[in-house]
Amino acid sequence: QPTHPDLLDYLASRFRDEGQSLKDLHRLILLSTAYQQSSRTNPAGSELDGDNRLLWRMNRRKLEAEAIRDSVLQISGKLDLEMYGPGDRLFVLEKPQHSPHYLYRKYDPATAERHRRSIYRFIVRSVPDPFMESLDCADPSQLTPKRIETLTALQALSLLNDQFMISMSVFFAESLEAQSADLTAQINHAFQTALGRSPEPDELKILQTIGAQHGLKNVCRLILNSNEFIFID
Repeated sequence: QPTHPDLLDYLASRFRDEGQSLKDLHRLILLSTAYQQSSRTNPAGSELDGDNRLLWRMNRRKLEAEAIRDSVLQISGKLDLEMYGPGDRLFVLEKPQHSPHYLYRKYDPATAERHRRSIYRFIVRSVPDPFMESLDCADPSQLTPKRIETLTALQALSLLNDQFMISMSVFFAESLEAQSADLTAQINHAFQTALGRSPEPDELKILQTIGAQHGLKNVCRLILNSNEFIFID
């Protein structure tokens, strides 16, 4: 049973009376107070409606695979905003004359000529990109009206160890080092760039230790693999 039947009736009537424009309906929903809420919880709301059936807060949502990749490119300073043109191949093609092999593991993001948004990826329907697939990217060989959202250990491992993430973390670290030689200032700037806030004292202390022992690039890898970066609050 719907939790807000009166709202459904209103939206249906408005859709009918306003020319049946889906764009107009989407605009109305996206500009509503309910849609623009944060996912921040409070004890009173949790006690009355722990499952959030009445939509008193936003349900915490994970970024789509394409949005994660584009955000990482933007933060690392490598996002190419060029529009149009042929798709970008994020793989090495071998034996194209017969039985082509699409080798994603041989593609080196560090030496790629350009890094355009994920919408410009060249899609091979029979051989999906393993990194994007691990992040719940839709199967290009099937119609997918609604994506499945999962949380798995494989996603965390991919975000930490995939060559794309490693390369972008290096670029991110280099951009921070170009602005300051002080590790504390670098970590603060990394937080502001990736998360939009300053680190808490305990976070700063932990990352200072990691940075001193393992380098700034590994600090960047951790930040880009954090829940706060991957989820929308």
